[in-house]
Amino acid sequence: MAVQILSNLNYPIGHIINQELQNADSARIAVAFLKYSGVKVIEDSLERCLNNNGLVEIIAGLDFRTTDPKSIYYFIKLQKKSRNIKFYCYGDTKEHKTEVVFHPKIYLFSKGRETTGIIGSTNLTKGGLLSNFEVNVVIKETKPIYYSQLEAIYNSVKFTDSIFSPDEEYLAGYSDIYKEFLKNEENAEKDKGVQRIIKEVKKREGILPGTVPSIKSIIIDIINNKNNEGLAFVPLQTIYEEAERIVKAKKLKYKMDTFRNSIRGELNKHELNSKHPDKMYLFIRSSEQKGYYSLTDKGKRYEGR
Repeated sequence: MAVQILSNLNYPIGHIINQELQNADSARIAVAFLKYSGVKVIEDSLERCLNNNGLVEIIAGLDFRTTDPKSIYYFIKLQKKSRNIKFYCYGDTKEHKTEVVFHPKIYLFSKGRETTGIIGSTNLTKGGLLSNFEVNVVIKETKPIYYSQLEAIYNSVKFTDSIFSPDEEYLAGYSDIYKEFLKNEENAEKDKGVQRIIKEVKKREGILPGTVPSIKSIIIDIINNKNNEGLAFVPLQTIYEEAERIVKAKKLKYKMDTFRNSIRGELNKHELNSKHPDKMYLFIRSSEQKGYYSLTDKGKRYEGR
């Protein structure tokens, strides 16, 4: 094992990232935000990695609308050209069920038995990679102890229902919001037109593909399966038990101590008679049996995450 602690003042971390990326069999990156300027720094190495059949995953945060639309568009296009790259976004904290801000900077590279993990302060921007005063730890191993720990943290991010893969329709709305926040964040927060777009973008996030199913899609699958077995309305207790079984079997990252509350919340939010502003009219409650649910026509056609 070899460990280095570097600042960009003594050696830009971008040089090491480019070197590792272009030769990698596998590269995984999770950053709080990215800029197109940073994409250009690694572009040649990224293309070389993909051309050599390397696998690349990138997760970028959207908190505070700092990730720029041009960088998102670059990866949307690149995914259409190469099956070997996966690009995900981690939704803005205001749309999460927690107040946690997404703020990691993790770079993982493997080539055969050799692994390199980089952890520190560098986002995927030109300044972060080359010129800012950044501090990063570079760990090279053939017996991946620390790499495995970083990998576990990366996976704890990747396999959450906050992760989604953006498309052009999503990007159009996000770009409008980004421009308004760039002009004046305080005014954008109050502008009704901007808030309307934010709600539309939020809904779009919910139906874009991700890495794990959302709670509402798990509920839909359970009710749909029970309907196919001949059960018109499914008791809430059965939904609880089946959902918990699915989460445990698939090792999904949900807080089990509040999981049943989350299920009940999704049912109430998206019920036919819901007053919630983001309701999707997916579920219908039995008028004859308390705590029994089925799917609306929209729920039966739902294909989102």
